[in-house]
Amino acid sequence: MASLAVRRRRFRVATIGVAVALLVAAHLTAAIEPRAQAALVAAGVGFAASGGGVAGLLVGVFGAGLAPLDTPLRVAFAVGAVAIFDRASRRDTESDRVEREAFTDRLTGLRTYAFFVDALQREVARTRRYGGTCSLIILDLDRFKEFNDRYGHAAGNDLLARFGVVVRRATRDSDIAARYGGEELVVLVPGDADSAGRLADRIREAVAGTRVVPSRGRRPVGTTVSAGVAEFPADARSSDELFAVADAALYRAKRDGRDQVALSVERPGRQWLERRAG
Repeated sequence: MASLAVRRRRFRVATIGVAVALLVAAHLTAAIEPRAQAALVAAGVGFAASGGGVAGLLVGVFGAGLAPLDTPLRVAFAVGAVAIFDRASRRDTESDRVEREAFTDRLTGLRTYAFFVDALQREVARTRRYGGTCSLIILDLDRFKEFNDRYGHAAGNDLLARFGVVVRRATRDSDIAARYGGEELVVLVPGDADSAGRLADRIREAVAGTRVVPSRGRRPVGTTVSAGVAEFPADARSSDELFAVADAALYRAKRDGRDQVALSVERPGRQWLERRAG
């Protein structure tokens, strides 16, 4: 299903197109039937205003200038178009805010699981159709339950929030990061497992240096993170399989001692990924 922003853009394009068509028709009928011209101009400005945006404003004001009316009414027509444009712009801003909050995890500031799953499916489909690679990183804080039990859920939430900050700072605009659930975060990387592994290792190093001050203790505390990386289409044939393969790599990183990044399979020249902080 298309997002609110996509549907709004489609609506705007459609209404602006109808508005332009009506104003062109008004110009062509001017010499034949002036009353029809006035009606078409009014309809065109109305459509432009309902479409909103700068394009709607320009089309509306242009239509008001074509109207076969005296100067005061033309001015009123233009002011009305601007007022409707302002209302449409404020409505767009509010819609953007609602959509952003609906698809953003409040604690980490990353995308939600639902948003991420849709994005991953689209990226896998795009890669399958046009070629290239994409990779999935699953990150999981080590011994997080013990951390919560010892220092309290407030400290755990603070650590998760800082984990989200680390991931947001490390990722690029082309990457999509989300909270998968609990203390697990995921990152979709347009590229191969090598570039995704390097990103995961930078995150690992940053998390190892992250500290919070719990209410039950006098000194800053923290934990480490483990990560699993899988690449499409080299390691999987679908988005579900990509998740499963990356999760298996994460399990291996945990099993082998935590605080490390594991690829789905051993690849020559990438041994640097199979390391842990000393």
